[in-house]
Amino acid sequence: MFHHFTGLLAALVLFTTGAALADDTAEPRHVKKFLRFTDCEFLDTAYADGDSFRVRVDGQERVLRLYFVDAPESDTRFPVRNAEQAEYFGITPEQSVAMGKVAKQFVHDLLLGKKLTIYTRWASALGSSKLPRHYAIVEVDGRNLADVLVEAGLARLHGTKVTLPEGTKAEDYLERLGELEAAARTAKRGAWEFSVPAKAKPVVEQVKEGAEPANWQERAEFTGLGAAAMGALWGFSHWRGRGRNAV
Repeated sequence: MFHHFTGLLAALVLFTTGAALADDTAEPRHVKKFLRFTDCEFLDTAYADGDSFRVRVDGQERVLRLYFVDAPESDTRFPVRNAEQAEYFGITPEQSVAMGKVAKQFVHDLLLGKKLTIYTRWASALGSSKLPRHYAIVEVDGRNLADVLVEAGLARLHGTKVTLPEGTKAEDYLERLGELEAAARTAKRGAWEFSVPAKAKPVVEQVKEGAEPANWQERAEFTGLGAAAMGALWGFSHWRGRGRNAV
């Protein structure tokens, strides 16, 4: 009887411990208000881009995607996107990929070894990695990384927008980013060094009118598709990405 009780007790301990561990590593839930995490660390992995990379947040490895900006792709897996990014800067797709590699190294060198502050609502940013990817605002040396990238001519104004944690409206922040971009164009920094002005696409055409829905249920409502259809689409995209290591 005693041995039977001891066995049950051990099984209960293992079960509760396993449940706790599973809960600690579970995908975080999307919340309405920004959460702030300090002392976060950039993780040095080969599979990253200027706007999407891995960070240790509150002890957990997370894949983050920046709001508001889009750095050029550093490879040619997405030729349509390569062409769109090249058109924005008024450069060739080959030059765009080259600048994507520059942006990737720029972010690596800027973030590695520094304590980062992360603001996130854990809104899904999709992606093709095995880990879920979430939108975030990343601060380094007291500055928003989106500002730094645009100022360096290494990202376009494109993507999901949101009211900033301190209350700045998305439209006001975009105006500030536009000023930084104009200065980068004039100084021919980053991708703008190779730009042919007649080929560059106006900024206004690149900025979304509304924030991208944060989860699949909202995406279904946003696009007019049913939840089942959107779920099937997610399953297909996730299946395609399982064999990839990219962020």
